[in-house]
Order: sequence, then C-alpha cells, then structure tokens
Amino acid sequence: MDVRPGSLAEVSVLLSDVFLDPETDVKLRLKAILVTLSGDETRPLKGHLQEMLTAYAEPDLQAVEYVRLFLHGDRGPTVHPYESVHTRGRLMAPECLEDLRSILREADIRLRPDLSIPPDHLGLELEILAYLLAGLNDQPPAGAGAGPWANLLRRLLGSHLLPFAHGFVPKLEAASPHPYFGAAGAALRELLALCDRQWGSGEVGK
Repeated sequence: MDVRPGSLAEVSVLLSDVFLDPETDVKLRLKAILVTLSGDETRPLKGHLQEMLTAYAEPDLQAVEYVRLFLHGDRGPTVHPYESVHTRGRLMAPECLEDLRSILREADIRLRPDLSIPPDHLGLELEILAYLLAGLNDQPPAGAGAGPWANLLRRLLGSHLLPFAHGFVPKLEAASPHPYFGAAGAALRELLALCDRQWGSGEVGK
C-alpha cells in the first residue's frame, strides 16, 4: 500500500476542523478531497467522506448538533472530544497531556495561542497528525518508515489517536448522531487505520 501522506494530511485537517469548530463549513474542501484522493485502499475513506457531503447540514443546524453531541448531551452521556476521558477516565490526565506536549516540542509544533483547550482535544490531535503527515509528504518512499517524522507519527498513533478513537467513535455512534457527524466518526476511524497500516504497527484493520 502506498497512500500519499499529503492527501491524508488534507483529510486530517478537514476532520480537525469538524471536531473543533461547531460551525465550520467544509463542503468545498470535501468536494476537492473526493476528487484528489486516489487508490483502491482509500475507497472506504472516500465513501465516508461522500456520506459527510451528502448529509451536510447548514452551519447553524450543524452547530446545534455539535453542542448536543460534544458539549451538553441530552440523549445520553456527552461524547467528550478529549483523549483523557476515553483512555484515562478523567479530564486533563497529566500523563496524557505531558506526552502530547513532548511530541509537540520534538516536532517543533506551536499550537494557536488563542486556543484555551488542552492538547488532547481530538481536533488538536488531528492537527498534529496532519503536520506530521505533511512532514512525510516529500520523503522518498524508501525512507517512509524511518526517521524522526515517522517515529513521532507512530508514537502519536499508537499512544494517543488509535486508543482515543477506539473509545470515542463507539460513544459517538451510540449517541444517535446526525448522519454528518456519524460519517465523520467513520471517516476518522478509517483515516487512522490507513495511517496505521502504512506508518504504524499495521494492527488496525487486519
């Protein structure tokens, strides 16, 4: 399998915005990604992105559903978009935040200063993933599995995003989300599986 890291970085940025901004409008970017994302192995991911486009809601309606799902659940528990909740059982677990900050330092990533949320928010972890994928984009295929970028990517996937999504996505599905957010959760799971098969342990999706 040989998926361009740059194309997956674009998907990661798009999903980051979906999970960070209640009123983000990604319709045009979805259309562009569906045209440029290629390869048989990307078909499941493209299918979920197409579902997002088909189910797309206007930003104000989308914002209401975002609040219901991720901020104040009214049909069951809130689906918290924080890794610490899903992997440590509490908000802002120090061991989780410290390792993420270590990855940020090693990759020389500086998060936007206007953000007041911890780095284990799903949207921010996807921003980190996109940055690392972009760093691999110009690397020759022979070196794709080695070097600091690939090592940080494996660490982010194995220690953070994969276990995070393993807890997050089923809770999102159980909350009866609007099809747009349901498809976003499915796209998240497939994106991470693709990244894991190419640059991680390869255990997801076997």
